[in-house]
Amino acid sequence: MIKILYAEDDAMQAKTCIDYLKRAGYKVVHAADGEQALWLYRRETPDLILLDVIMPKMSGFEVAKKIREEDFSTPILFISSLTHSQHAIDGFDLGANDYIRKEVLLDEVVARVNRWLRNMGMLKVETDFMKISGDVSFNPIRRYLIIKGETNQLTPMETRVLKTLCLKKNQYVSKDELVKEGWGNDFKESYRYLDRVIARLRKFFPKGDPVEIATSWGKGFGLMVKKKTSLQ
Repeated sequence: MIKILYAEDDAMQAKTCIDYLKRAGYKVVHAADGEQALWLYRRETPDLILLDVIMPKMSGFEVAKKIREEDFSTPILFISSLTHSQHAIDGFDLGANDYIRKEVLLDEVVARVNRWLRNMGMLKVETDFMKISGDVSFNPIRRYLIIKGETNQLTPMETRVLKTLCLKKNQYVSKDELVKEGWGNDFKESYRYLDRVIARLRKFFPKGDPVEIATSWGKGFGLMVKKKTSLQ
């Protein structure tokens, strides 16, 4: 189920919006202030983030700035009572994908959430796993990596990088292509974060396993699968 992090300090407004999102089929994790929102983002790895701007302890703008220091891809949508156009501009400058004013109907909020998730390909119906090897499979929509019967939940960034590697299994994929597919930009910070994502993905495949993420200087990274040999 697609997970949304929703940060709003007004309890009544939060309950109403959460009910709408749940009826639309989403799992919602609620934060009542900015510090809690940042903590829940790191713990829950949501698929999309809805942020109020004016919140206790840390504003939505501050939360978005912190998130964008390490994550350039998870959609961030501000939902705020601040209606001046400069507030929206400030939000977009921080890396937000959308700025929604609170006077809009909640049906429109859900529609905008649907649009961003659809743009990411997360609303497609996909039940089949991508087969990596005999005992390793991967579902990029549900973000499942199953190894020898054990299900591992990946973050959105890990999922995008691994999907790109899977589509070119046993080939090297350049860092430029992985950054473009994963983050949609060419910021130098994205390249540094790519190395961290690759390091985390490698931990799923023990040393000596037939599946590994290899590095070739000048060529990039490759998801390499060794063929099993049988004794005669």
